[in-house]
Amino acid sequence: MARQLRIEFDGAFYHITSRGNLRGKIFFKARDREKFLEILKRTKDRYGYRLHAYALMDNHYHLLVETPKANISRVMQNINTSYTVYINRKYQRSGHLFQGRFKGIIVDKDAYLVTLNRYIHLNPVRAKIVQRPEQFQWTSYRTYINGTSDKTGHDIVTTADTLRCFSERRDDAVKAYNLFVESGIEGVKDPFEDLESGLVLGSDGFKEKITNLLGKDTADDELPQIRRLRKEVPDEKVIKSCCRHYGISEEDLLRRGKGKIERQIAIYLMKLLSDKKTNKEIGSFFGVKGPAVSGVIKKLEGRMMKDKGLKEDVNLLSERMINDF
Repeated sequence: MARQLRIEFDGAFYHITSRGNLRGKIFFKARDREKFLEILKRTKDRYGYRLHAYALMDNHYHLLVETPKANISRVMQNINTSYTVYINRKYQRSGHLFQGRFKGIIVDKDAYLVTLNRYIHLNPVRAKIVQRPEQFQWTSYRTYINGTSDKTGHDIVTTADTLRCFSERRDDAVKAYNLFVESGIEGVKDPFEDLESGLVLGSDGFKEKITNLLGKDTADDELPQIRRLRKEVPDEKVIKSCCRHYGISEEDLLRRGKGKIERQIAIYLMKLLSDKKTNKEIGSFFGVKGPAVSGVIKKLEGRMMKDKGLKEDVNLLSERMINDF
């Protein structure tokens, strides 16, 4: 399987997530989260990155990171390795703590800084852990609205860039920012609906800039993701390729029915590769609603995590679609 493409350049801006192996917990006690924040502080001092927001959930975390130097891979390797060593020693365990490598999305800071900041701080609300973001102590939200340091006693979060988007006066900016975040409690558009190829979030101009940064030195196992950035596979191609691969008709593929793995794979690959942009668009193609598409994708991803044969089959089909188009 192609590993996730790492796009690194001076001044790059990322939304970072890392999840527990087999969706298991990565934080077990309050002290674990405090230790993780201490690691963030140490790595910030060492590598010089800027942290704009964080949320530490039970089985995953979110970071909004800016790298003045092109070093996100080294930063994240240090963070996850250091924390894994800490957990394994503390709880006398061994093996992987995280589910593979971290996921890093390259983001157009000018367009998505405040949106992703709100998205991260509302994570505990969406998970129904709390009703209001300030009730969850393991995000950087309180640092924004109260100006207080985090649980380690350090000001590891850079708030100025985000608050300046609302006002040059801090008091006014904090009030406006607070209202902005609270306005999202009842639900707003998922910013990742605009995600390109699972890699880039930004305007067409920003995506073109990122594409131009990807040159001949890119590793072979990253090439399919570059192709995804440069072109999209038409939805008709996705359907015909799936039918040919599994030896079924288009009518059978599109027909609704429980447990139809070929149909689930087609939905997954259409989201991944085709020119259909939103879950709603894909759902209309298959005769279901947008949330159902999201459910199918999550279910299939879960199955692929447990079934290597299925994962290899889906990846093979994906490669064929990209290479043949």
